[in-house]
Amino acid sequence: MYPQPDHLFLPIQPYNVSGYHFGQRLRRRIILWATHLGDDVIAPAGTAVCTTGAGEVVWAEIRRGTARHRNWGGLIVIGHTARTTSQPFFSIYGHLQDLTVRVGETVAPQHCVGTIAPGLTAENGWWEIPHLHFGIYSGPWQRQVLPGYKRPEEWRTRLRWWHDPKSFIEAYNLASTSAPSNS
Repeated sequence: MYPQPDHLFLPIQPYNVSGYHFGQRLRRRIILWATHLGDDVIAPAGTAVCTTGAGEVVWAEIRRGTARHRNWGGLIVIGHTARTTSQPFFSIYGHLQDLTVRVGETVAPQHCVGTIAPGLTAENGWWEIPHLHFGIYSGPWQRQVLPGYKRPEEWRTRLRWWHDPKSFIEAYNLASTSAPSNS
């Protein structure tokens, strides 16, 4: 079981989703290409990215990609256990440089885990604009990298396992404040 956060926080301030939004359908011409599985928060390179809540690091590496085949760049996945349901969920932070955590580490809420990488670098996965891809996933953890998009032919993930990050955090905090304390 992963640590249970009492409260969740947004990983970056200000949290302005000016890139792709969670659930946004991406099309090439008229054909559905994919559904975005997180929020892209555009911010200057070097902006600190912090954990949404107490948890355990289950993935931390740079998935470099190339100019032809973009990837996550710096990727961190943190496991949490929901306070009200005791079910696991995972927070995903992509396109980072200067990763400060390793797999197996326990992190406190708002612990800085890295910074937003400059555009068109290996650390940002060769995306043009510096940004944070932030996602919330509640499906089974298979100890493999999670996708940033759900393509129609994708078999490794289900849309029902993914959540709008800001709405998830707001609902979690509301449920946590109304739940009886364990103390």
